[in-house]
Amino acid sequence: MIPSAPRRAALSVIAGLIAAPVAAQDVAGPADPQPAPRATKAVPTARGGLDVVGRDKDDRPRRFRVALGVQGGPGFPGNDAFRLGPLISVAKARGDDPFPYGGVGDGPSLTLLRSGRFEAGPMLRLEGIRRADDLGGGLPRVARSFEPGVFAQFWPSDAIRLRGDVRKGVSGHEGWVSTLAADYVARDGDAWLVSIGPRVMLSDARYQRAWFGVTPDTAARTGLAVFSPGSGVHSAGLTSRVIYQFTPRWGVLVNGSYARLVGDAGDSPVTRVRGSRDQLAAGLGLSYTFRVGGGR
Repeated sequence: MIPSAPRRAALSVIAGLIAAPVAAQDVAGPADPQPAPRATKAVPTARGGLDVVGRDKDDRPRRFRVALGVQGGPGFPGNDAFRLGPLISVAKARGDDPFPYGGVGDGPSLTLLRSGRFEAGPMLRLEGIRRADDLGGGLPRVARSFEPGVFAQFWPSDAIRLRGDVRKGVSGHEGWVSTLAADYVARDGDAWLVSIGPRVMLSDARYQRAWFGVTPDTAARTGLAVFSPGSGVHSAGLTSRVIYQFTPRWGVLVNGSYARLVGDAGDSPVTRVRGSRDQLAAGLGLSYTFRVGGGR
C-alpha cells in the first residue's frame, strides 16, 4: 500500500495538472457526519473554503468536480479566427468545504506556500500553434508553447483576489511572459459563483518577435513591412465566469474573456493586416461532483 500522505500529494498534483485553463466550482451532497480529526481545527480562508491545520491528518472524505465541455478562442495571439477545443477541469475539496476559486486563464496551479490570505506555487500554461498556412500563409510556424512558471496571489478581502505569474516558454515562442490579474468574486458556497476582473499581459522581445515580428525574409514572402517588436505590455482585457449548480451533483459553468492587443503587438503588420487586435474567447461546460471515501 502507498502511504496516505504521498497518495494525497500525488492526487493533488494529478488533479491540478489535468485541469484546463478554465476552472469551476461545484457543490456536493451533505457530508457524512464525522468527528473532526483530533488536534486539528478548520480555519476559514479567503477563497471561501476551510484549511485544516494541525499535526494530525485530515481524514474527511474528498470531493472532486470534473467538468467537460467546449471552449473556443483565437488559438494563438493575433489570430482572427475562432478555434474550438475541449474544456476539461478538475477541482477537489475536503468534506463540505467549498471548492477553491480558480480564475479564467489561471492554468493548472499547485499551492505549495500558504500564509493567511497569501498563496504561491508552481503553475503551467499552454499556448496554441500557429501553422505556416495560418493568417494567409507565409509567416513562420510557431510550435505549441509549454509555459511552466510560478504564481502568487493575495486576497485583501473575501471578494477580491489579486494574482500575478511569471512563465517561461520552453518550446514554441521560448520567451518570458507574465499575467497580472484581479477578480471580484461573489458566491454562495458552491451553489453559485460570479466573477469578473481585468487582465494585463506582459512579455519580452523574444515572445513578441515570435508572434508579431516580421523578418526581412518573411517580408519578402508575404509583402508585409519588416517589424521588430520590443518587450512590454502586449494585451489588456477582461474575464468573467458564471457557475451554477442545478443539483448537488450536476452544474454548469460559463466563462468568457476579451483582450485587446496593444503596444507593439497591436501595431504589428501581422496583427493589423493579417490578424486581429481583438481576441475573444468563451467556454461552456457541464460539471459532475462526486465523493471519494466516507460513503456516498
